[in-house]
Amino acid sequence: MPGSVTDNNPGLAAPVPVPFPRRISPDFRAAHDRHIAWPKSFGFLSSEAEEAHHLKGQFPLIAAMFYPNATGDELDLGVDQQSWYFLFDDALDEEWGRSPERVRYLVELVKEGTTSETSPFPLASAFADMRRRSCQDMPEDWIQRSAVHWSSYLDHHVHEARSRQAETPMSLGTYLRVRRHTIGVAPVIDLAERLSSCVLPDHLYALPHLSIMREMTKTFIICDNDIVSLDKDAALGEPNNLVLCLEREHGLSRLEAIEKVLRRQSEAMELFASAHRALLDATATSHLDPTERKLLQRYCTEALQTTIRGAYDWHHTSTRYRV
Repeated sequence: MPGSVTDNNPGLAAPVPVPFPRRISPDFRAAHDRHIAWPKSFGFLSSEAEEAHHLKGQFPLIAAMFYPNATGDELDLGVDQQSWYFLFDDALDEEWGRSPERVRYLVELVKEGTTSETSPFPLASAFADMRRRSCQDMPEDWIQRSAVHWSSYLDHHVHEARSRQAETPMSLGTYLRVRRHTIGVAPVIDLAERLSSCVLPDHLYALPHLSIMREMTKTFIICDNDIVSLDKDAALGEPNNLVLCLEREHGLSRLEAIEKVLRRQSEAMELFASAHRALLDATATSHLDPTERKLLQRYCTEALQTTIRGAYDWHHTSTRYRV
């Protein structure tokens, strides 16, 4: 990847390999051609510069890799979710993010959309539309579970805003606690249940080995994201990055901190794999019927593995994180 941390530091260990196949929806090209219409329908991307900036993110690509089984309207829903994430992220960076009060106000407006209420505010109305389409024909336990994940994602951006306002970097522990929510992985996995036909009832979703796998998915993606965005964060003076947190708290050099993040990322992949093996062990699932065991396996491969692999491939393809 041109301009990456590892390219600039050839002595650094290579990125952690991902042992899952690269996949992409066969409808990717068509989804790319039509995806700008959705944000424009809410008044976004009104200038050529804004449209060019949005296109730079390659959001249809990440959606097509997160949801390789989705096509047509279903893939469009995944693309629109990715577009919304980054419209929200850009709004925080450019207009709202340094005032906790303004972020809290924005968050409360958007959270109304978790109940599909309409709003005159574009980010909120776009979210409500995305949420309505996501919940259509879905079981109540999924709707409630995903609403909690969205609320948590939104609320934790207020913590980040408080850190920026105070000009006080988060501690390592606080950063990891907040980032597990603001990385936005949980809603991505939730939507994968819908788009890849692996919706879990609550009693399966709560299985301990699956909880470990979801947490390791977040850890892997946080590590990968913070490495590829490191140069950009450092150039912008953004202190809340895992590499920079390790530098401050452990007195590490830049290369030492990056190596530590890579080790943490590798350990996350190992824990993910071991939890997956334990989950599929006959003794762990002996109380389940064959249909439930098959559903669990599909969730692991079509929701969790695709989230890890899709994020990894997009991080190392997208130009969004280049200085």
